[in-house]
Amino acid sequence: MDTATLKGAYERACSAHDAALTRLGKAASGSDEAWAAAKAFADEAKEAAEAAKAEYETARNGGGRFSVVEPDMYTKDSGAFLTDLYYSQLKNDPVAAERIGRHQAYEIEKYAVATGTLGGIIPPQYLVDLYAKAQRFGRVFADQCRSEDLPDVGMSVIIPRLTAGTSAAVQASESATVSTQDPTETDLTINVRTVAGYSPVSRQTLERASYSEAILFEDLIARYHAALDTQVINGTGSAGQHLGVLNVTGVSTATISTWSAANAWAAIVGETGVIAAINQWSATVGANANKIFMHPRRWGAFMGLLDSQNRPLVVPAVGAGAAFNAMGTGHAEGYGGPVGALGGLPVYTDANIPTNLGAGTNQDDIIVIASPAVILWEDNNAPVTLAFEQQAGTALQVQLVCYGYSAFTAGRYPAASGVVSGAGLT
Repeated sequence: MDTATLKGAYERACSAHDAALTRLGKAASGSDEAWAAAKAFADEAKEAAEAAKAEYETARNGGGRFSVVEPDMYTKDSGAFLTDLYYSQLKNDPVAAERIGRHQAYEIEKYAVATGTLGGIIPPQYLVDLYAKAQRFGRVFADQCRSEDLPDVGMSVIIPRLTAGTSAAVQASESATVSTQDPTETDLTINVRTVAGYSPVSRQTLERASYSEAILFEDLIARYHAALDTQVINGTGSAGQHLGVLNVTGVSTATISTWSAANAWAAIVGETGVIAAINQWSATVGANANKIFMHPRRWGAFMGLLDSQNRPLVVPAVGAGAAFNAMGTGHAEGYGGPVGALGGLPVYTDANIPTNLGAGTNQDDIIVIASPAVILWEDNNAPVTLAFEQQAGTALQVQLVCYGYSAFTAGRYPAASGVVSGAGLT
C-alpha cells in the first residue's frame, strides 16, 4: 500500500479516536454500562490509531523507523492547559486526563527527558517561555549568586570552613625543620528551606470563563522567584527563612551618612570602601568583589548626581571612549541585567532589596559580593510542583500551588560580601 493511502488511513484513525474520546466524556455522567462501553470503544480506537501510525511510519521510511512531526495540542492561541490540568486532577475528568496524557507523550518524545515539570507534567513550550521571563525579572540577586544543585535528600547542606590553614615557608638550611601548622576546620550547616506560593482561582474562572492561563501561570512563578530572591537578600535565618546576606554577621561594611557623590564613592570604591575590604580576602576566597546590587531608586539617585557644572557624573555608555573622567557609566539594557558600572564592577538593580531599613525605616542598602563565595543551592526544576489543591471553606476556589526547596549561604566567607548602609541612603 502506498504512503499516501496509509497517511489517509492514519488521519482517519486519529479522527475516530478523537470522536471516541468525545463520546467517553459524555458517557462519564451516564450509567456504568454506558461508561464501560464508551471506554472500550475509545481503547479500540486508540489501538487502531497507533497501528495505523506504525504502518504509515514504516512505509515512509522504507521499512525503517522515522518520526512524524505533529504540533502540540496546547499552544499560545489554544490555551486550555491549566483548565485540563484542573479537570484531570480535581474533577477526575477522563477526557481532560486523556488530553494531558497525549500532551505528556508528545513532550517526552520531543525532548526525551522530562525537564521543567509541573507535578510530573511537562508544561507546553509557550508556558516555559513565560517561566524564563518570570525567573529573570523576579530574582536578580539570586541569579547572580554561585549556583549549585541541591542534594536529592536531606534537610541541610554541610560545607567545611577553614578557620586556620596550613603554613609554608622557606627551609632555613638542609635538615632544618620546615614550617608546619595544623589546619582548623569547622562545619557550616545550611538549612534547606521551602519557598512556596499559590494563586487562588475561582471554579467559575476555570469552568466557565475565557481567561488567559498565561497570565495566571506567569504571576504564580513570579511570586515564587520574588519570594526566594527576597529571602536570600534579607531573610532572618529563623522561622523557616534563609539567612539573607544583609543579616550575615561579619560582612564587610561601610556607611553613607549624607548622600553625595564623594561619600558614595568612598563607601563603595574608596580606600576604606567595601570593595577594598572584600578584596583583602581574595587570597582566601579565591575571588575578588565582582558585582554590585542596589534598589532601582538608588541607581536613579546615582544617575541624578551632578558635578559643579551640572553635568552628570554617571554618564551613558554609548561607545568606547565616550565617558571621560566619569564616576560611573550606565546603559539601558533593562531590569534583570547590568544597568551600569561603578569602579569597574557591573551594577544590578533589584526591587526586592528592602527600602524600609535603618532607624527611620526608610533606607535601602547597597550590596557588593564576590559571587563565588555566595552560594545558592536549588532543585534543577524548582519550583518543583504545580498542582491544584482543594481550598477549605465554601468560597468555590481552588489553589494553584507551587513550591521548591533551596539552601543559601553568604556565611562561609562572610567578609567576601559587603553592605553599604546609613542615613544617606533614603
